[in-house]
This record gives sequence, C-alpha cells and structure tokens, in this order.
Amino acid sequence: MNMNKLLSPKELAEAIGVSESSLKRWADSGLIQYSRTVGGHRRITLNEAIRYIRESRTPVVRPEVLGIPDLSLFAEPPAPGTEADQLYRALVEGRAAEARGLLLWLYLSGRGVAELLDGPLQEALARLGALWQHDEEGIFLEHRATDICLQAINQLRLTLPISDRGPLAIGAAPAGDPYIIPSTAAALVLGSLGFRAVNLGPNTPFETLRLAAENQRPRLVWLSVSHVEEPDAVKRGLAALEAKLEELGIHLAVGGRHGHLLTAGVGPRVFCGASMTELAAFARGLLAAEAPADEPKETR
Repeated sequence: MNMNKLLSPKELAEAIGVSESSLKRWADSGLIQYSRTVGGHRRITLNEAIRYIRESRTPVVRPEVLGIPDLSLFAEPPAPGTEADQLYRALVEGRAAEARGLLLWLYLSGRGVAELLDGPLQEALARLGALWQHDEEGIFLEHRATDICLQAINQLRLTLPISDRGPLAIGAAPAGDPYIIPSTAAALVLGSLGFRAVNLGPNTPFETLRLAAENQRPRLVWLSVSHVEEPDAVKRGLAALEAKLEELGIHLAVGGRHGHLLTAGVGPRVFCGASMTELAAFARGLLAAEAPADEPKETR
C-alpha cells in the first residue's frame, strides 16, 4: 500500500460504492477529514479513508481504487468462525496476498487489533507450530508463515494514524529469545492505541533497553518473553531493568509465553499479561490516567 496516496472524493466514493455528492457532504460535515489542493479540490489521505471505512463499518467494493489489491481477493466476507482456518490454509500454502488481505479485511470491518492477534493469527500459528512433529517440511512452512505474518502485521501498522504527539513506548524480546512476531505484534497493539511504539526486536540485551529508557524516557517499556535459555540470567536482567524503570517512573509490561515465570515479586509498576487483549487494556489504563480531567477518557 502507498500510504502517501491522496484520494479525491470521487475515488473514495467509488471505492465504497456511494455517490460522490454523498461523500462530499460527509466530508463537509466533518465525518471525513480532508485537505484542499492549491486549486481548491478536496483530497483525502489513505490513512483517513481507512479510518472512516473502519469506524463506519463501510464495505469496500472496489479495493483497487484505494491501492489495496490484497482486499480484492475477498469479494465476500469470510464466514464467521472460519477466519482462523482460512488464515491457516493461506499460510501453509504460502498464499501471502490472501493472508494479508484476510487480516486487513477483518480489521477494516471493525475487528480490533488485539482481537485479531489473539484470535485468528494466534490460532493459525499454533497449528503451524505443531507441524514439525508430523511433517518433514514443518520448519520450512513455519518460517515462511512467519514471514507472511510479519508482512500482514506491518501492513496493518501502516494503516494506523500517524502522530508525533502520543506517549512513547519502547520494547523488545530479551537476549536469547529469537521470536520476532510477539514483540512486533505488541508494537502494533500499542500503535493502534496512539502510542509511538518503537520495537527493538528479538534478542535485545537488557542493557540496551535500560539505555533506551534513560535516553528516551518512554511512558512504557514492554518485554516479550517467548523463549528462555538461562532463566536465572533473564530474571537478574529483568530485576535490574525493573529497578531502573521504577527509578525513572516508567511502567514495564511483560508478556509472552514465559513472561509470567519471571515476574514474581516485582514492583507495582510492572504489569504481566497473557494476551494482546490484556496488554491493550493495561495501555488504555495508562492513557486514561494521563487524560486531562476536563477531557473524556478513552473507553474503546
């Protein structure tokens, strides 16, 4: 997707199957944000078009107009309850465009980011992770599927509104943890809530996170723990990081398959969650606590 693409009211109207006059009326009433060219013509960013489509639950009838060809693979919505199976089959067979299009279609239809990650994506990846026990190609299939999932997650991240005013969040997976999807998914969840999420990726030393926290002063640091080679070393590193973050007044969110094994006895600023939905709820709480008293707090 070209997120720098600007749409005319006519183009967006064609994409969602409405009249141009209706689209202009919605724009002029404030439902759709737009700018004007030097010649006075309305232009709508692709980010804003996606926001409107998602929030209004408006079907996309001509995705090629938006420049999103992956969506054209879904002339009809997937049957309820079949999303995980469809995604699994697309991943196993290496149909990257279909996998990307399915997750994007679900997102545009109003499904929450955390809901998608905890639901269809997690279910499909769990089934793929078991293939190596039964299929000699299992490792190849899993690694290819990982690449496709990263494409899909990053594509979703591109659709998020761009803001340089949200609170900063920095996160990673610790040294010895090679898993790339969990921390990337956490960045997507936090970005969808308005954080400026910086993902340092897998196999990141605790010292790097500590230095990043000292230099950048984020509101939140996250740690995704999916694999632990030396539990005692990871616990020591986590304890030292937590102490520094407590000193700086920074919250720490720990998640991942083994996150709960490392957080016993940690301080009050440490949150341990078992899902992206829990991370999202915790992050919303931080945002709500910081909202000015005269402004409504976020409830989504």
